[in-house]
This record gives sequence, structure tokens and C-alpha cells, in this order.
Amino acid sequence: MLGIKDKRIVELIIKHCLNIEEDVLNVAEDCFNNDRKTQNSICFDILQIGELAKSLSDDFIVKYSSMPWKDIKGMRDWVVHGYQTIKMSRVWRTAVEDIKPLREYCEEILRDN
Repeated sequence: MLGIKDKRIVELIIKHCLNIEEDVLNVAEDCFNNDRKTQNSICFDILQIGELAKSLSDDFIVKYSSMPWKDIKGMRDWVVHGYQTIKMSRVWRTAVEDIKPLREYCEEILRDN
């Protein structure tokens, strides 16, 4: 059974994933590269996802270990501490390749609990 705190965190992760998915919907990478507001929005949601992942219980991380939680937390640190060196191509790749699977995985967790 999923604890109340972990459940709330997963719900919030889903919310931030949906924000990112909405931001990249019908946007080409070259447009993203020239849109500071969208870049900032996506970076913020990535940061929030990573921060939330840091709050998940150890039991949750062990039980749902097929998601690379350590990498998700690391992405947050990279966005926060490496802002001057952030490669928007990496942010873009994360947004279009990794966010939907994360959301779907989290939704599955909630369905199973």
C-alpha cells in the first residue's frame, strides 16, 4: 500500500509532467531554443519533479526501482546548480523523451494503489 505522503508526491510529479507535456505540445525544438519563457517553465517543472523525488520514502524507491529516481534527482541538481551551463538540448530531450514515461509510470502506481 502506498503511503499518504508518497501518494501526494506522485500526484504532484504527475502534475509537473503534464505541465511539461503541455509546454512541448506542438512546439519544434528550434522554437523551444528561442523561447526563454518555455525554457524557464520546463526547467522549473523539472526542478520540481526532482525535488519531489528527493522526498519519496526509501521504501517507495526500493519498491518502484524500475524508474531511475537517482537520475531524476540528479537532473534537478543539474538544473539548480549548473544554470549557466545548462544545455537546452538536454532539457528538450528530457521533456520530449523522459517525461511521458515518468508520468505514465506514476499513473500506473496510483492505479495499482
